[in-house]
Amino acid sequence: MEIKKNSIIELKIDTLTYGGRGIGKYNNLVTFVPLTVPGDVVSARVVTKKPNYLEADLVEVKEASSLRSSPRCPLFGTCGGCSWQNIPYDTQIAFKEEIARSSLEHIARQKSFTLHPIIPSPIQWRYRNKVDYTFGRDNEGNTVLGFHKPGSFYEILDVRECHLQPEVFDALVEEMRMYAREKRLVPYDPQTHEGHLRHVILRCAGETEPGSPASILAILLTGEEDLPDREELLKRLRSRCPSLKGFIHGLNPGKADIAKMDRILFQWGEDYLTENICDLKIRISAFSFFQTNTKSAERLYGKTRDFLCLTGKESLLDAYCGIGCIGLVCARGAKCVYGIEIVKEAVWDARLNAASNNLTNCLFLNGEFRKRIPILLHRFPHGFQRIAVDPPRGGLDKKSLRELVDLKAPVLVYVSCNPVTFARDAEVICRDGYSLTDVQPVDMFPQTFHIELVARFEFTPSSSSPKSRSCD
Repeated sequence: MEIKKNSIIELKIDTLTYGGRGIGKYNNLVTFVPLTVPGDVVSARVVTKKPNYLEADLVEVKEASSLRSSPRCPLFGTCGGCSWQNIPYDTQIAFKEEIARSSLEHIARQKSFTLHPIIPSPIQWRYRNKVDYTFGRDNEGNTVLGFHKPGSFYEILDVRECHLQPEVFDALVEEMRMYAREKRLVPYDPQTHEGHLRHVILRCAGETEPGSPASILAILLTGEEDLPDREELLKRLRSRCPSLKGFIHGLNPGKADIAKMDRILFQWGEDYLTENICDLKIRISAFSFFQTNTKSAERLYGKTRDFLCLTGKESLLDAYCGIGCIGLVCARGAKCVYGIEIVKEAVWDARLNAASNNLTNCLFLNGEFRKRIPILLHRFPHGFQRIAVDPPRGGLDKKSLRELVDLKAPVLVYVSCNPVTFARDAEVICRDGYSLTDVQPVDMFPQTFHIELVARFEFTPSSSSPKSRSCD
């Protein structure tokens, strides 16, 4: 049978890929099918045909895999945020570990490294400490508040409960939605660039008991300056959430559908939270980056510190440092720490975090990585003995990667939330005198296909057989 677009095919799913889709073969063509589990026999509708592979949408599960489980959320398959809710957690992390290995072996072409057993998340539900929501309208014109539907910039899925966030977030989102409908406020339309309500951002820190955040920060972004009965809204939010420590109403006049703030229009309480990480008190401002799974973040930072093998004599460069977590966690084991971060607010947090934890050997600079490095090298001509880099999901741009490799630090530790872009960068790093010795997967995102990696490189231009190194 000739395979055409919209053809219905039947196949067995063999494994999973980064991106969350199941993989099987039909007529010897690799076929990607979302929402499937290894062992499923499914019928699927072909949506894309390429010479070497097919992409198809799931039509029906003909025979369910023994690995398949019932998803907890009724929006599973519609929301797109938790593509692996139908897979038991032990199976999820086993596949994530295999995806890490496969990416490095096939994309980075690395084989002589130690892949350590994945570190699972201590909690599998209600683990997110930050969630962004978007206002929109449903088919009846009602104001909704939730997440973008997969593949759409314009359709918003009304989310009444999310099992990845603290329950109190559900209550605050409900209050925001009720307020918007009662006041007849118009959601922003990204096509016409008209409307008032844009985004809600919720952050939390600490716990009074498991799953109950000790402090919460709420940010409401609008496209216009006025907000009817703002004090009433604040009163309602505080009633629903006694642990609310701060509320910000900010202006976002930009056309892009991005949750960013041009300026503060109103503030009650604090504009930051404080979290305890690895025996440090860490300040997190409203828009600063911080890992979304706090308990797993401690394990991630701890493994990064272990891989750096600090003795107290090394200068450590913390590239893409954010609010300084990696550098600060490592500071007591290093001679000095230099952090570079492009987000100005995050740099201020990093400096305050160093001061509040009495870490006097840390210097944090604002600016682009590739532009700040020459300045640091002019000031410190002996360079750095250790480098930690934690870039965005897209990995390092070519110029920054080149600058990083040219520093020739004896040890480079790369933290990545995307095994594909990491493998791309790892291939370049290993072409220029470095050997990949160790990779530690850390699960920061249960119920999803996402995975975090901590990788250790050694500058050994003459080495042909890298080995796992211990700092014991």
